Amino acid sequence: MKIQTLLALTLLLTVAGCEIPAALAGKGLPGDTIKPKYAGLMGQSIGVLVWTDRGMQMDYPSLNLDLANSIQKKLVASAGKAELKGAIFPVQPASIARYVLDHPNFDVKQVTEIAPKFGVTRLIYVEVEDFGTRAPASVELFRGHMNAELKVVEISGDKAFVVYDDNALRTSFPPKVPEDGTPDGDDVRFYAGTIDAMSTEVVHHVVSYETPDAD
Repeated sequence: MKIQTLLALTLLLTVAGCEIPAALAGKGLPGDTIKPKYAGLMGQSIGVLVWTDRGMQMDYPSLNLDLANSIQKKLVASAGKAELKGAIFPVQPASIARYVLDHPNFDVKQVTEIAPKFGVTRLIYVEVEDFGTRAPASVELFRGHMNAELKVVEISGDKAFVVYDDNALRTSFPPKVPEDGTPDGDDVRFYAGTIDAMSTEVVHHVVSYETPDAD
Protein backbone atom coordinates (compact mmCIF):
# COMPACT_ATOMS: atom_id res chain seq x y z
CA MET A 1 0.00 0.00 0.00
CA LYS A 2 1.49 3.36 -1.01
CA ILE A 3 2.16 5.96 1.66
CA GLN A 4 -0.23 8.44 0.02
CA THR A 5 -3.01 5.88 0.32
CA LEU A 6 -2.16 5.20 3.96
CA LEU A 7 -2.23 8.89 4.81
CA ALA A 8 -5.53 9.32 3.05
CA LEU A 9 -6.98 6.32 4.91
CA THR A 10 -5.73 7.68 8.23
CA LEU A 11 -7.39 11.05 7.58
CA LEU A 12 -10.62 9.38 6.48
CA LEU A 13 -10.79 7.19 9.59
CA THR A 14 -10.04 10.14 11.86
CA VAL A 15 -12.73 12.31 10.33
CA ALA A 16 -15.22 9.46 10.43
CA GLY A 17 -14.49 8.84 14.11
CA CYS A 18 -13.30 5.29 13.49
CA GLU A 19 -10.52 3.56 15.37
CA ILE A 20 -7.20 3.88 13.52
CA PRO A 21 -5.48 0.54 12.95
CA ALA A 22 -2.48 -0.16 15.16
CA ALA A 23 -0.10 -0.04 12.20
CA LEU A 24 -1.16 3.56 11.56
CA ALA A 25 -1.09 4.57 15.22
CA GLY A 26 2.67 4.58 15.75
CA LYS A 27 3.34 0.84 16.02
CA GLY A 28 4.89 0.62 12.59
CA LEU A 29 3.94 -0.97 9.31
CA PRO A 30 4.99 -4.51 8.32
CA GLY A 31 8.72 -4.50 7.64
CA ASP A 32 9.40 -1.24 9.48
CA THR A 33 12.40 -1.08 11.83
CA ILE A 34 11.36 -0.15 15.37
CA LYS A 35 14.03 1.55 17.46
CA PRO A 36 14.52 0.43 21.08
CA LYS A 37 13.25 2.53 23.97
CA TYR A 38 16.61 2.14 25.71
CA ALA A 39 19.78 2.20 23.63
CA GLY A 40 22.67 2.14 26.07
CA LEU A 41 24.06 -1.38 25.71
CA MET A 42 26.71 -0.71 23.07
CA GLY A 43 30.17 -1.63 24.30
CA GLN A 44 28.90 -2.72 27.72
CA SER A 45 29.16 -5.89 29.76
CA ILE A 46 25.61 -7.14 30.29
CA GLY A 47 23.93 -9.38 32.85
CA VAL A 48 20.32 -10.56 33.16
CA LEU A 49 18.39 -11.06 36.38
CA VAL A 50 14.75 -12.14 36.71
CA TRP A 51 13.00 -11.99 40.07
CA THR A 52 9.83 -13.80 41.15
CA ASP A 53 8.17 -13.69 44.55
CA ARG A 54 8.14 -16.67 46.90
CA GLY A 55 4.64 -17.80 45.99
CA MET A 56 5.54 -17.89 42.30
CA GLN A 57 8.81 -19.68 43.10
CA MET A 58 6.83 -22.44 44.78
CA ASP A 59 4.55 -22.88 41.76
CA TYR A 60 7.23 -22.33 39.10
CA PRO A 61 10.67 -22.87 40.70
CA SER A 62 12.65 -22.47 37.46
CA LEU A 63 10.67 -19.58 35.95
CA ASN A 64 13.18 -16.88 36.87
CA LEU A 65 16.14 -18.74 35.40
CA ASP A 66 14.23 -19.96 32.33
CA LEU A 67 13.17 -16.41 31.47
CA ALA A 68 16.63 -14.95 32.18
CA ASN A 69 18.27 -17.58 29.96
CA SER A 70 15.79 -16.89 27.17
CA ILE A 71 16.44 -13.13 27.35
CA GLN A 72 20.23 -13.51 27.33
CA LYS A 73 20.12 -16.07 24.52
CA LYS A 74 18.14 -13.65 22.34
CA LEU A 75 20.48 -10.77 23.19
CA VAL A 76 23.50 -12.87 22.22
CA ALA A 77 21.74 -13.85 18.99
CA SER A 78 21.22 -10.13 18.28
CA ALA A 79 24.91 -9.28 18.70
CA GLY A 80 25.08 -8.06 15.10
CA LYS A 81 22.67 -5.23 15.85
CA ALA A 82 24.12 -1.74 16.21
CA GLU A 83 22.72 -1.41 19.73
CA LEU A 84 24.87 -4.35 20.88
CA LYS A 85 28.10 -3.51 19.05
CA GLY A 86 31.02 -4.43 21.30
CA ALA A 87 28.75 -5.77 24.05
CA ILE A 88 29.77 -8.84 26.04
CA PHE A 89 27.96 -11.23 28.38
CA PRO A 90 30.58 -12.28 30.95
CA VAL A 91 28.19 -13.72 33.54
CA GLN A 92 25.64 -16.47 33.00
CA PRO A 93 22.12 -15.94 34.39
CA ALA A 94 22.60 -19.03 36.55
CA SER A 95 25.49 -17.36 38.38
CA ILE A 96 23.43 -14.25 39.06
CA ALA A 97 20.47 -16.36 40.17
CA ARG A 98 22.77 -18.30 42.48
CA TYR A 99 23.88 -15.08 44.16
CA VAL A 100 20.25 -14.11 44.76
CA LEU A 101 19.50 -17.60 46.11
CA ASP A 102 22.44 -17.36 48.50
CA HIS A 103 21.22 -13.96 49.76
CA PRO A 104 17.58 -14.52 50.78
CA ASN A 105 17.17 -10.91 51.96
CA PHE A 106 17.35 -9.77 48.34
CA ASP A 107 13.63 -9.03 48.23
CA VAL A 108 13.98 -6.30 50.87
CA LYS A 109 16.78 -4.55 48.99
CA GLN A 110 16.76 -2.30 45.95
CA VAL A 111 18.24 -3.80 42.79
CA THR A 112 20.69 -0.89 42.72
CA GLU A 113 22.17 -2.15 46.00
CA ILE A 114 23.17 -5.55 44.62
CA ALA A 115 23.77 -4.77 40.92
CA PRO A 116 27.44 -3.82 41.49
CA LYS A 117 28.06 -7.34 42.85
CA PHE A 118 27.62 -8.97 39.43
CA GLY A 119 30.68 -7.59 37.64
CA VAL A 120 28.77 -6.02 34.76
CA THR A 121 28.11 -2.46 33.65
CA ARG A 122 24.51 -3.02 32.56
CA LEU A 123 21.89 -5.19 34.24
CA ILE A 124 18.64 -6.19 32.54
CA TYR A 125 16.34 -6.69 35.52
CA VAL A 126 12.83 -8.13 35.20
CA GLU A 127 10.31 -8.50 38.01
CA VAL A 128 7.56 -10.98 37.13
CA GLU A 129 4.31 -9.79 38.68
CA ASP A 130 1.89 -12.39 37.31
CA PHE A 131 2.27 -15.63 35.40
CA GLY A 132 0.09 -18.55 34.49
CA THR A 133 -0.61 -21.18 31.84
CA ARG A 134 -4.37 -21.43 32.42
CA ALA A 135 -7.14 -18.99 31.60
CA PRO A 136 -8.18 -16.96 34.67
CA ALA A 137 -11.83 -17.92 34.17
CA SER A 138 -11.24 -21.68 33.96
CA VAL A 139 -8.48 -23.94 35.27
CA GLU A 140 -9.36 -26.45 32.57
CA LEU A 141 -8.56 -24.16 29.62
CA PHE A 142 -5.11 -23.02 28.53
CA ARG A 143 -3.94 -19.45 28.00
CA GLY A 144 -0.44 -18.32 28.86
CA HIS A 145 -0.05 -14.85 30.36
CA MET A 146 2.70 -12.86 32.03
CA ASN A 147 2.91 -9.34 33.45
CA ALA A 148 6.29 -7.92 34.36
CA GLU A 149 8.34 -4.81 35.03
CA LEU A 150 11.57 -4.15 33.16
CA LYS A 151 14.40 -2.08 34.59
CA VAL A 152 17.76 -1.34 33.02
CA VAL A 153 20.44 -0.60 35.60
CA GLU A 154 23.64 1.24 34.71
CA ILE A 155 26.57 0.40 36.96
CA SER A 156 29.84 2.26 37.48
CA GLY A 157 32.12 0.97 40.21
CA ASP A 158 30.04 0.54 43.36
CA LYS A 159 27.27 2.87 42.13
CA ALA A 160 24.17 1.79 40.22
CA PHE A 161 21.20 3.69 38.84
CA VAL A 162 17.93 2.64 37.22
CA VAL A 163 17.94 4.52 33.93
CA TYR A 164 14.98 2.85 32.23
CA ASP A 165 11.79 1.50 33.78
CA ASP A 166 8.68 0.05 32.16
CA ASN A 167 6.18 -1.53 34.55
CA ALA A 168 3.59 -2.41 31.92
CA LEU A 169 5.01 -5.38 30.01
CA ARG A 170 2.13 -7.69 29.09
CA THR A 171 2.30 -10.83 26.99
CA SER A 172 0.03 -13.75 26.24
CA PHE A 173 0.46 -17.05 24.43
CA PRO A 174 -0.63 -17.67 21.82
CA PRO A 175 -1.44 -14.02 21.06
CA LYS A 176 -4.74 -14.81 19.36
CA VAL A 177 -6.15 -17.24 21.90
CA PRO A 178 -9.36 -15.80 23.41
CA GLU A 179 -9.26 -14.77 27.07
CA ASP A 180 -11.53 -17.69 27.87
CA GLY A 181 -8.67 -20.00 26.83
CA THR A 182 -8.50 -23.13 24.71
CA PRO A 183 -8.70 -26.85 25.52
CA ASP A 184 -5.92 -27.57 23.01
CA GLY A 185 -2.46 -27.80 24.55
CA ASP A 186 -0.69 -28.59 27.78
CA ASP A 187 1.06 -26.73 30.58
CA VAL A 188 4.56 -27.43 29.23
CA ARG A 189 3.81 -25.89 25.85
CA PHE A 190 2.08 -22.84 27.30
CA TYR A 191 4.82 -22.35 29.90
CA ALA A 192 7.55 -22.31 27.24
CA GLY A 193 5.53 -20.22 24.81
CA THR A 194 4.75 -17.54 27.38
CA ILE A 195 8.40 -17.29 28.42
CA ASP A 196 9.40 -16.97 24.78
CA ALA A 197 6.84 -14.20 24.24
CA MET A 198 8.01 -12.22 27.28
CA SER A 199 11.71 -12.58 26.49
CA THR A 200 11.02 -11.25 23.01
CA GLU A 201 9.11 -8.32 24.51
CA VAL A 202 12.03 -7.50 26.83
CA VAL A 203 14.62 -7.68 24.04
CA HIS A 204 12.49 -5.41 21.84
CA HIS A 205 12.86 -2.70 24.48
CA VAL A 206 16.65 -2.63 24.10
CA VAL A 207 17.34 -3.84 20.53
CA SER A 208 15.79 -2.67 17.25
CA TYR A 209 13.54 -5.09 15.39
CA GLU A 210 11.40 -5.31 12.29
CA THR A 211 7.63 -5.49 12.56
CA PRO A 212 6.31 -8.79 11.20
CA ASP A 213 4.23 -9.06 8.06
CA ALA A 214 0.49 -8.99 8.63
CA ASP A 215 -1.27 -12.33 8.58
